[in-house]
Amino acid sequence: MGIIGLGGGPLSLVSQIGALYGGRRFSQCLVPFHTDPNVAGTLRFGEGSEVSGEGVVTTPLASEEGETNYKVTLKGISIEETFVPFNTSNDVLSKGNIMLDSGTPTTYLPQDFYDLLVQELKGHSTMVPIEDDPDLGSQLCYKSEGNLEGPILTAHFENDADVPLMTTQTFVPPKDGVYCFAMAGSSDGEYIFGNFAQSNVLIGFDLEKKTVSFKPTDCTNE
Repeated sequence: MGIIGLGGGPLSLVSQIGALYGGRRFSQCLVPFHTDPNVAGTLRFGEGSEVSGEGVVTTPLASEEGETNYKVTLKGISIEETFVPFNTSNDVLSKGNIMLDSGTPTTYLPQDFYDLLVQELKGHSTMVPIEDDPDLGSQLCYKSEGNLEGPILTAHFENDADVPLMTTQTFVPPKDGVYCFAMAGSSDGEYIFGNFAQSNVLIGFDLEKKTVSFKPTDCTNE
């Protein structure tokens, strides 16, 4: 077991093998959190890692050349037809306001943005949130014996790159019979689109074109 550096910096594996395998690009397809541990996702480098076909959307990378983190611009998230903007104030939306990080499970959002999302999620559900479990803290959680049935969320990235998020990507089971919202609020100015939300999406990073492409995919069968 170990760590593979997949960032945009010169020391990452992507940069070091790019000249040998068809350019500095790679794709990943992560399986959902509660998938059988014997089922693995995929990771491809260079030629053959392009994300193409029906359903692909592409957004610009906002990271500087050689920067390790992959930054993109998230305009907001919709719960069904209700759009919640990333900036809840009238401030200009800053480029590269969120980082795509496959090493962080939870998605971290500005606190005001997160609070509005939770409010809208509660309004779009007929279920009653769990409020009497100290182990869950202030998380939005529901009791469900099977896979949770809830509203579809859509992440809206720059360049009309809309990525639908099913409940397997937005709610995870911390224990049997309980599903909790896989996002959290943050006040430190560092925001992350985590690997729960990235699961079941074929994601292609092209460091030469400076783009990220998304394609909804069953990563357990990739």
